Amino acid sequence: MTFSLPLVEDVGFCSDDFLLVVKTDDKPEETSWDVVDNDSGETVLRGGPYSLPQSVHTQRACLSDGNYTFNMHDLGGEGICCDNGKGFFSLYKNGVEVVDSNGQFGTKNSTVFVLSSP
Repeated sequence: MTFSLPLVEDVGFCSDDFLLVVKTDDKPEETSWDVVDNDSGETVLRGGPYSLPQSVHTQRACLSDGNYTFNMHDLGGEGICCDNGKGFFSLYKNGVEVVDSNGQFGTKNSTVFVLSSP
């Protein structure tokens, strides 16, 4: 799994404002994801492909305030469910679930989310 964070000089306090939970289907090598900063166009987080079928993976990260797009990819084009097992993914922002996917999405599922200081 590949994981990278943007370089930030003063991160201050963060309680893991981004949380992703992925359960892979029977073809985990087809599953990957990324988070893009919509202002810069830069990919700031990424994960996958995975190696263990029907396994749960979590990723937490502190992201700077801003507008982002979360992209879930499936190279096989059938999402991460159904004929290849019951995969899913959930995305949380500041502890609140913003995406609850049953894994049915084809080759790509994109969700825009905004992080801002309270």
